[in-house]
Parts: sequence; C-alpha cells; structure tokens
Amino acid sequence: MQLKVPEFYKYVVDGVNAVANDGQITVNGVSRDFNEQFLLEEICKPLFVVILCMVVCRFLWRMCFFGSGIRVETDLRSRMFDKLKGLSQNYYQHSKVGDLMSLFTNDLETVQDCFGSGILMLCDAVFLGGMAIVKMWEMNRTLTAFTLIPMALLLSASLILSRYLTKRWQTRQEAFSA
Repeated sequence: MQLKVPEFYKYVVDGVNAVANDGQITVNGVSRDFNEQFLLEEICKPLFVVILCMVVCRFLWRMCFFGSGIRVETDLRSRMFDKLKGLSQNYYQHSKVGDLMSLFTNDLETVQDCFGSGILMLCDAVFLGGMAIVKMWEMNRTLTAFTLIPMALLLSASLILSRYLTKRWQTRQEAFSA
C-alpha cells in the first residue's frame, strides 16, 4: 500500500504539467481531464483509503513485532529469576553482583530491542526496500541501476558503523561487570 503513494504524486505532477499544456492527463492509457473531479476521485479518495490501510496495518505490524519482543523478554526474565532462586548462597558469594544486574537489565532490554525494533526494521527494509526496487525497475531500469550505487555505499557505511557500535556496546557491558 505504501508504494501506491508515489503513483498518486505522479498523477499530481503530470496533472500540473498538463494544465500548462492541454489540460489532459493519461491514466492507464486513457486520456482524462485534469480537474477537481479527477483530483477527488483518482487521487484524494484512493489516497485516503491507502492511508487508512497503512495506519491499521502498521499498528498490527508493530503490535506483532513489539509484542513478541516483550513476550520473549518476559519469558527470559522469569526463567532467569527462577534459576537464580534455586542457586546456593555460595554462588552469590563468588559471583559479581554487577554481572547479574547487567543480565537482568541491559542484556534483557537488548534482547527485547532486537526482537522488537530490530526484526521490525529488518522486515520493513527487506520487504519495502525490495518492493521499491522492483517497482523502480519496472519504471526505469537505468535510473534504478544508478540509485543502487548510493544504496551500496550506505550498506558499506552501516556495516562499518555497526562494528564500531558493537565494540562500544561490549566495552559498556564489561564496565557493568567490573
């Protein structure tokens, strides 16, 4: 649904250009007048339906992913707590309290973020990005090939940045156990 929005923008741009010439716009091979009725029937009403569908689907999409992340964190937290209740006093004499606190706070929040936000962003990027590339390819193959160059550069930069952020995260986690 989200990929339909640029098509509506295309109609508007074509219509503005048509007003300067003969006032006709071609939609699906049919020539039509670009007027208020066309704007309402072919752009505004369908765009409103698309926006409503996007809102509902995004809400459900996010509830599924964030809800699963919360369920995973809750399950892990209860299993860890049950495990810690069964450990002996001797274990607590020799283990660092900072390590245990880190596991129960930062590490579980990281797991929940990974399941919630991380998987949501991954699926969003794969599905929406893939469909956008397919739609672009259908429209103009040469232009699509040129747009893939910056995408490759962004991918490279994000891989480098993720290595740096992973090292910083590991340093922060080690500070909790000190």
